Amino acid sequence: METILRTVLQEKAELLADKGGILYWVEPSAPLREATRLMDEAHAGCVLVMEQGELVGLLNERDVVVGLSRHGPEVADMAVHALMTPRPFTVPPSMTVEQALVQCTDRRVRHLPVVDGGELLGLISIGDLVRFVVKDKERTIANLIDYIHGP
Repeated sequence: METILRTVLQEKAELLADKGGILYWVEPSAPLREATRLMDEAHAGCVLVMEQGELVGLLNERDVVVGLSRHGPEVADMAVHALMTPRPFTVPPSMTVEQALVQCTDRRVRHLPVVDGGELLGLISIGDLVRFVVKDKERTIANLIDYIHGP
């Protein structure tokens, strides 16, 4: 069974319903200090960078580390747009989990914005994808055990 990303987003929304199902984002002009505080409070490895409702970038932990390495402590006051990954690679909700994992591996990224017709639907992490792979394998194992042991 090939799970598509729309299904992953739906389950993720259900899991996050108690938190309001929020997508965490900042504006490009926001200081890095604000973005990292949001990442810390949300226990998130990245935040979306949005301008006038449009996705313009992603800011992830690696971007922060590279910024700190290159600019030192004053990086905290720099604008997010100076450090973010601009024009991030996006995926459609019809893509399968397996295809998305290949993209994460090939592009060396851990977060994929899911976009449909220009509309941002959500953000999928590699952890979300791995959870679905494990769930699928557990289901396959259970089916095989049932088949071996019979009714």
